[in-house]
Amino acid sequence: MLSKSDRYSRKYWLRLIAFVAALFGIAAFFLLVHFIQLQLDAFVTPKRNANVGVPAELGRPYKDIILTTADDLKIAGWYIAGTRPYGVVLIHGIDGNRGDVLPVAGVLAEAGYHLVMIDLRAHGQSEGNVGTYGYREALDVQAAIDYLDAVPEIERIGAVGTSYGGAAVVRAAAIDPRLRAVVVESSFSSLPDAVEDAFDDMSIFPKWPFAPLLVTLAERRVGLEISQVDSARDLASLQPSQTVMIIHGTNDHLFPLRHAQKMYAAAHEPKELWVIEGFGHGNPVVGREAEFTARVVSFFERSFSSDSQ
Repeated sequence: MLSKSDRYSRKYWLRLIAFVAALFGIAAFFLLVHFIQLQLDAFVTPKRNANVGVPAELGRPYKDIILTTADDLKIAGWYIAGTRPYGVVLIHGIDGNRGDVLPVAGVLAEAGYHLVMIDLRAHGQSEGNVGTYGYREALDVQAAIDYLDAVPEIERIGAVGTSYGGAAVVRAAAIDPRLRAVVVESSFSSLPDAVEDAFDDMSIFPKWPFAPLLVTLAERRVGLEISQVDSARDLASLQPSQTVMIIHGTNDHLFPLRHAQKMYAAAHEPKELWVIEGFGHGNPVVGREAEFTARVVSFFERSFSSDSQ
């Protein structure tokens, strides 16, 4: 039988252990909250790279431009004049800037197109702090469309968007019929589909149970519901005069090929699908300049010329 002192000593150690365990539990809780906050910030606040460089490699005169969106953000960009009555807006992916689209710009400038390259909101040298995965970024694209539309010699306007930027140009086409031809590279069919496929690659947490929590917190932070970002649905809403080309790699680690197939199935004719065997995620022009020219420039030529008939 334990003595009174032994019982006291045992109670002391049990209370101390319980106290320490409680401290560890509280610390673990606040640490978890901290990392959830960091992950939320990473999801809704793109990593800004303001080092855009200059498009000197294109060997053409360019103009620095500042555009104003419908929701009053200042968007930084470049304009390169062309020789033909067609203009194209070029849009980068998440965490990038307008410098990323220079390889595509080189091909399209050679074809004589007027070009506008912009930093999406919260990217590069543009204003804004929150990303919406293409939904409000469509207003940035629309501001670029406004700029090209004000150039007297331009009769038709198209766009090329990569990944995050692809969702932006699709949404822009859905709200602005002046965008007559869109090329969507390595993008996602909808944000719910993107979360389902890419969450584990983009998060420090496992998909379950953290994806639903982080999605809800992100929705509250940006004032949008995840279901509002839906490129397949937007493509289905385009007018008959608007044409679509979707480019995707069979080895895309973020968004499997089914994203492209779903978007292609939703789009109306005329539409084109270029599946690149062995290609991963990103801009497909590098190393494929000749094929890119044959396919993408030809797509724009057909789209713009058929629209003028």
